[in-house]
Amino acid sequence: MKMIIIGLVVGLGIGGGVFFFMKGQAPASVAEAPRAAPSEEGEEGAAAERVADAEPGGDGPKDDGGIYELEPFIVNLADITKVRYLKITVKLDLVRSKHAEDLNNNLPQIRDTLILLLSSKDFAAIRTVEGKMELRDEILQRVNAIFRSNKVKMAYFTDFVTQ
Repeated sequence: MKMIIIGLVVGLGIGGGVFFFMKGQAPASVAEAPRAAPSEEGEEGAAAERVADAEPGGDGPKDDGGIYELEPFIVNLADITKVRYLKITVKLDLVRSKHAEDLNNNLPQIRDTLILLLSSKDFAAIRTVEGKMELRDEILQRVNAIFRSNKVKMAYFTDFVTQ
């Protein structure tokens, strides 16, 4: 009986140590770039990853904008014959790093616009490379339309799964 208890305690100790060791390590994608701090807005505030490194050169610092990552979208596609889903992660390439604050402030409008756009598509429209490129261009146009100016120069898909 004593050996069972000792074995159980040792096993739990090892399991706990492994858990805390694994929990303490950040995934590679998070470690590569700083994430925006969560704000009072909850998911929307934590939804952004902003990478904006100013590079010195010429007369002053160069502002290449950086990348703004939106939280993943999971939507139903508009297919009538079969229930289909789309999971997509979008990163936005900003014209200037100062536009990240504008995107943070308008995150609910951006997410709403993109959810409506994505859920209006059917599987046939987005399954080809051309369809994905067209969707990417539409996302870019819709986001820039919210600001009535070009604050985003490109949209990238970093995750695109249909089922």
